[in-house]
Amino acid sequence: MTKVRAPLTIENALFRVLGEIGIEIAAEVTGRGADYLRALSDPDRRERLTIEDAIKLDLHHRATGGVGFPIFETYGRIVESSAAERFADAAAIGAVTIDLAKESGEALAASIAAAQPGADVRTLETALRELEQADEATSTAITTIRQAVSRIRDGPPAQPG
Repeated sequence: MTKVRAPLTIENALFRVLGEIGIEIAAEVTGRGADYLRALSDPDRRERLTIEDAIKLDLHHRATGGVGFPIFETYGRIVESSAAERFADAAAIGAVTIDLAKESGEALAASIAAAQPGADVRTLETALRELEQADEATSTAITTIRQAVSRIRDGPPAQPG
């Protein structure tokens, strides 16, 4: 019976490559035993694929007509996904800071216009509206940064189950 492997794992990518090029060929390419290679594709085993063997297998896979570099591509997706999670707070803070800078700049410009002698009601209302928008952007930035502080201080939320 075939063992179920999570889709975005090195073990699954290796299993695919071994299935396409054959375990005997993979053993020749890497200089490893077939049983050892099978163990590497088993997520419940402690053995792990070395980067050197991953390179050899991906290159052989491609050289024999395979599409792409499955192990390398899986590794890349894992890193990208982990980076997106790890740096999500920085991206969120950057986004709200851009909005805060824009709204604050517009509020300052409108306030300077409102401070000029002879400013009419429309100019004053524009300044008020821009200040309210800057205040809203400030509140959003404060909330975003507070949440980031909490996540760093308290750690990730507990997983159910």
